Amino acid sequence: MNAKFYVLHDIPGRMRLQIPSLRDKTNYKEIEHMFCSLKGVSSVRIEPSIQTMLIHYEVAYLSRSTLLRYISVFFQQTRLDPLDDIMIQMDPAMRNDWLRTLFSGGLLLLAGIRKSSFYKPDALVYGAVAATGYTVLSHGTSNKIRHPDILTGIITLLSLGPSNMLYVAMITWIVNVLELLHEKQKKQTRPLYTVS
Repeated sequence: MNAKFYVLHDIPGRMRLQIPSLRDKTNYKEIEHMFCSLKGVSSVRIEPSIQTMLIHYEVAYLSRSTLLRYISVFFQQTRLDPLDDIMIQMDPAMRNDWLRTLFSGGLLLLAGIRKSSFYKPDALVYGAVAATGYTVLSHGTSNKIRHPDILTGIITLLSLGPSNMLYVAMITWIVNVLELLHEKQKKQTRPLYTVS
């Protein structure tokens, strides 16, 4: 197995790494911005020609091992990973919303595939419905009852009945995905940086 990165220089508060996968990841400014958003990281500079990354960090807020763990997790992804371009451009809150949505969607898909014509809810169905409910209720900060995905879930539950809770969760999940796509599009139209 090839190493993900090599530590070239390491003193407390400053680390230079050789990262071969920087050859495949060409969105350097976004990577720098993402690592700079970590609490304790003061600056990040990527040198694409020699595939290195220089990180200045505050030892009081961020330990060397934690920083290396973040780097390892990020650079373990393979070349052309389809989630790279999507996830790196999101703020952490939206990234968490999408990860919860993908997880609950996977559970719903698995529960839907396992469903037979003689349907009796099992632990997987209850888990998928609970995960979808948590996903829907966990994003957003305003009045959650007025969110489109919650309203859709309530209306669908009333019209289909509790015996069709898997269908209710699927419809609610779809509306949740549409709402997240709308929020992502709204955030992309706002400038990422402001110059004063």
